[in-house]
Amino acid sequence: MEQSDQDKKTVDHRRNPRIETSNLVDYTLYDQDGKALGKGKGRTLNLSQNGILLKTPNPLKGVFVLLMTIDLNGNPVKVDGRLVYSTMDPVTGYFMSGIEFTGPKAKQIDAIVAFVKAYQRSKHRSKDE
Repeated sequence: MEQSDQDKKTVDHRRNPRIETSNLVDYTLYDQDGKALGKGKGRTLNLSQNGILLKTPNPLKGVFVLLMTIDLNGNPVKVDGRLVYSTMDPVTGYFMSGIEFTGPKAKQIDAIVAFVKAYQRSKHRSKDE
């Protein structure tokens, strides 16, 4: 039995499942030589073991990205990534940027845990208020 075109569009071919998040992060963009190109703030929309989707008011231009957030204990958490794409959402006017994690796996896992814990904490706080 063949899949229809609509069914093919809804099949997710990602290596790992995505987890919804909504965390503010700071980022620094770098070119291929490691020269800083700019800084900004964005909001995570989802993440997986391999990367993150970031929503920003401006397009991300560069090759590499350093993401930084604060964990629940107030400690900075940094993770390196490679910019895969940055496209504008015509409905919202914001830019959606896919970033693939790079660097040591332990740092990636620490960042993922920090993002998820911070999101869960803020989610539960808003329900309690």
